[in-house]
Amino acid sequence: MPKIVDWDARRDEILSATWRVIARDGIAKATIRAIAREARCSPGILAHYFDDKADILGAALVMSHRRVAARMDVAARGLRGIDALRVVMLEALPLDDKRDLEAQIEISFWGRALGNKDLRELQHTEFDRLISRLRKHLAEAAELGQIAEGTNVDLATHKLVVLIDGLSAERVLYPGRVPPDRQISLLDDLLSGLRS
Repeated sequence: MPKIVDWDARRDEILSATWRVIARDGIAKATIRAIAREARCSPGILAHYFDDKADILGAALVMSHRRVAARMDVAARGLRGIDALRVVMLEALPLDDKRDLEAQIEISFWGRALGNKDLRELQHTEFDRLISRLRKHLAEAAELGQIAEGTNVDLATHKLVVLIDGLSAERVLYPGRVPPDRQISLLDDLLSGLRS
């Protein structure tokens, strides 16, 4: 009797293996062979799921972002305005081992995207999704009168993204400089500056 394969589960296993290789060895060493070895399969098996290495890396990035977005949805359920924005931001910051790994993967992709047009466009699309989410929460906060009248929502959104990116890069490169309590203080300071 032929073995029944759960294609989605196997694809997720390969992407999780990709994350582990990137986190442990860096994106340059995330070769097809290394990923296959980590996923305990042959390189030929990877070809059933992905076109090439860039396809695997792009899928790993998107999967990471979808998992973060799902956590954001759960955390923000029932909250509005600044309260929703704060918990969404907390999910985006590298505050624990899982989010540290996500930050490592994200930072690794930045350099790779510079030399790969498709990965760069994917990165831009994913970046736009985050901006839209943050802008939506800020606009709601403005409607609720929770942020100062006349606040430039686009500029405030940009500040939030820069905080995420800056803290993620610093956490990956200099983990001791930005422990979780420091990250939360920086976020709360930014949010308090927006309040009405």
